[in-house]
Amino acid sequence: MTTPNFYSDQSQQTFIPAASIMTDDNQHEVRCGMCAREIYVDEDAYQFYTEALVSGLDNPFRCEICGEE
Repeated sequence: MTTPNFYSDQSQQTFIPAASIMTDDNQHEVRCGMCAREIYVDEDAYQFYTEALVSGLDNPFRCEICGEE
């Protein structure tokens, strides 16, 4: 079992919950912005991810391993 991790968007100061396994709440797969490992987020975080990439911003998500580094 993994504990959800929280990632922050530096421009908006929002925290984005992400998990390394799919759950009922975290159904959308995204990739870590550093190592491209798959992580899972909820609908709101997925929309944020999509808008960031379409706008040309960096991927705001980090997996547990990259978040600790």
